Amino acid sequence: MTSNLDTRAASTGDRRRSRAYLAEFVPGIAAYVLLLSAALLWGGFDGTSPGRFVWALLPVLPMIWIAVAVLRHLRRLDEYQRARTLSGLGAGFAVAMLASIALGILQSAGLELEGSGFWIYALGMATWGISAAVTSRR
Repeated sequence: MTSNLDTRAASTGDRRRSRAYLAEFVPGIAAYVLLLSAALLWGGFDGTSPGRFVWALLPVLPMIWIAVAVLRHLRRLDEYQRARTLSGLGAGFAVAMLASIALGILQSAGLELEGSGFWIYALGMATWGISAAVTSRR
């Protein structure tokens, strides 16, 4: 390497942006895990109470927080990092949409798939993460 600019190490600004993102993202994930656990434990999803729908939607609130944290993070990134991040998000979105269509058609054909929405979400998020890891290695 010929100068400090050629290093792969994160700059001070990169570390600051990462800390800001984690400070916004981690509380949202923690709230999601807590509310999802509470909903699964006390939501009474197998009952007939209308309150079960409130319990079912309760974990969506921290997901809104997480979406805002991701959008704020995108605005803080420089052009190169933003392009890499959006590339990963795009790959995750494409896989989630393909999974949504495939699972929807399979369900229309009579296949019983419990929790297919969670599978779609998991595939999209995993693809985003894998894509981010692959592009960061380049």
